[in-house]
Amino acid sequence: MIGVIIGLLVLLGIRVVDIQTGDGDQYRVAAADQWTRSAVIPADRGTIFDRNGEELAVSIPSATVSINPKLIEDPAATLSVLTSVLGLDVDEQQRLFAEMEAKDRGFVYVRRQVDAAVGAQLAELRLSGVNIDDEPRRVLPGGDTGRSVIGLTDIDGVGIAGLELGYDQLLTGTSGSMTREVAPGGRSIPGTETVTADASPGNDLVLTLDRSVQFACEDALITQVSAIGAKAGTCIVMEANTGDLFAMASVKRSTTSGEVEITSGNHAAVDVYEPGSVAKVITVAAGLDSGVVGPDTTFVVPWRREYGEDLLEDSHQHPDEEMTVRQILVESSNIGTIDIQTATGRPRHWEYMRLFGLGETSALNFPGESAGILKHWSDLQGSEQVTVSYGQGMASTPVQLVSAVNVIANDGLYVAPRLVRGVVDEAGAVAATEPSATHRVVSPLSAEVMRDIMVDVVCAGTATRAQVSSFNVAGKTGTGLKAQENGTYEDEFGQRSYYASFVGFFPAEDPQFTVLISIDEPPAGTINRFGGTAAAPVFARLVPTIAHEVGIQPPDTPPACGVGS
Repeated sequence: MIGVIIGLLVLLGIRVVDIQTGDGDQYRVAAADQWTRSAVIPADRGTIFDRNGEELAVSIPSATVSINPKLIEDPAATLSVLTSVLGLDVDEQQRLFAEMEAKDRGFVYVRRQVDAAVGAQLAELRLSGVNIDDEPRRVLPGGDTGRSVIGLTDIDGVGIAGLELGYDQLLTGTSGSMTREVAPGGRSIPGTETVTADASPGNDLVLTLDRSVQFACEDALITQVSAIGAKAGTCIVMEANTGDLFAMASVKRSTTSGEVEITSGNHAAVDVYEPGSVAKVITVAAGLDSGVVGPDTTFVVPWRREYGEDLLEDSHQHPDEEMTVRQILVESSNIGTIDIQTATGRPRHWEYMRLFGLGETSALNFPGESAGILKHWSDLQGSEQVTVSYGQGMASTPVQLVSAVNVIANDGLYVAPRLVRGVVDEAGAVAATEPSATHRVVSPLSAEVMRDIMVDVVCAGTATRAQVSSFNVAGKTGTGLKAQENGTYEDEFGQRSYYASFVGFFPAEDPQFTVLISIDEPPAGTINRFGGTAAAPVFARLVPTIAHEVGIQPPDTPPACGVGS
């Protein structure tokens, strides 16, 4: 018996040593699982600022409420408390009660990203089986201001649209971890939390946008689209010499409520349309820069002419008349513009269109950005060979179009559009982004002549409603036809849809900003379907606001359009 007892004691000792050494980790983990719980410490997502340091998108503290049905002792009482604090509806109550009764799962969401104070209130009750975890919530402090550009994150804080998507990796931080001890029943023991790995916040973005200018653009678009009964609108404000976008706004009429709202998608970068007569700026500039025409070169222009199998027309009937290049642009003659393209040569005209930035995505690299539509000149057929001279048979995004016209404002130099000024890391160090790339398109002299002609467009041409009393303005209107699903410009009822635009810059003597206003589907058959009536007045209302916000003083020069213009 003594020998047996000694043998058992030896075996017991060997087992104790084995448990403490070889199998020790396994048993320590199992024990810890019984009385500790692990949790992720979410990292703060980087903040998105405007150029002046105003917050455009920020993550704020919030709480997520979940339950472990297996640990809930009194489902009815627990559900009653959750309903009282969180305001659960009938469907939510039924779902949660079924989970509590079934006890099949160990984790069920109750409500995510509730107010942090509500989460703290629930945590103080220490309900068995109810967990409260920190989970930041993404908000736009300025309401919907800038929403079109900033984009969206999903409920997990992952970018799914706009800059939130494009810069998701940079904005996303590294999550940390922590453990806490729990008592029987699953209740956390206060004061037992231990951080095992610190969370590291994401980097911040500093944009080129100015929140005040952005808001002004969105407000002006909503007012105009609502007033005339249009479908949508776009506004872009570009600093002429840097390419910085101070505003990039998109609004659209809701198909359900009928109200005009700021869009969640950046239509200024992803949508394309046939710009119409704004493209005549490129055709005339190409002719001037090539030396084949001057501002006073004349053409005999009929009101319509046959090209291929199509009869193309000017906007109104007129006798054959001798028109200068200046008159052709001021009066926005389609036939005269074709004559300038013919004098320039189709291959050379196409090369200028490419130099002006058409047919390829911009440097913004915005998620989903379109390259537009610009066929090679040799692939154009029939009347398309000439309609591209006045903006039909090709398509561009609004950001491509404003960048193209900005060439004239910027002394003939193309400057790529830019949305991000810099990145701020966790330590607060700012890394500025590279200045926008540039390339020469037309000579400074050609750009100067074009600016002079475009002032006449505003003073005496199609854009008189873009006049501003405090500044001389240069610009060009465009009234483009929208292609229909049947491949023509008329729907099955013979109706046409329009895209009305105005692109202008100010002060005309020393351009600081180029502004595009586009109105999608203004009411056909009314005076408001034209660029000069739908879009130009919005530009005129915005110029004083932009000048005030950025501190531009009117130059000491006489009014180009006469006193009181």
